[in-house]
Amino acid sequence: MKNKLFSICLVVIFSVMVATPVLAASNSYSFTMAHRVVDGGKNGQFMRLSKGSASISGSHYQSLAQSGATGPNSVRYTLYNKTSGNSFGTVTSTPTTDGKRKSFSGSYSGLGGGTKYYLLIWKTYEDGRTIKGSGTVSN
Repeated sequence: MKNKLFSICLVVIFSVMVATPVLAASNSYSFTMAHRVVDGGKNGQFMRLSKGSASISGSHYQSLAQSGATGPNSVRYTLYNKTSGNSFGTVTSTPTTDGKRKSFSGSYSGLGGGTKYYLLIWKTYEDGRTIKGSGTVSN
């Protein structure tokens, strides 16, 4: 009888563990880049991410081009941890010049988990174009 009760308890515990959803961290972001850098760390836009890897998906577009604008330059999305100062990779995408949204996605690895992750969104140099974008970083 004890063995049967023990077996039933194990089945119930295992069933609850299997049925319990794993909560994924998902963080939205949006930005307007009038020059060449948007720094989530300086703007206080921190994200909570779990240990392991994370993915980014989003879109961006040119909202304004000054007279004589060059490029467009590629926009880089680098994930950092404020506490450690570590970088976890960069995802790069070049916006179109016709004002249409361009989608992109990528991944970051080696995260330790926590609440102090942020995006540094940047271009190598000023190109006279204002870029707007949004998306999610999740794992």
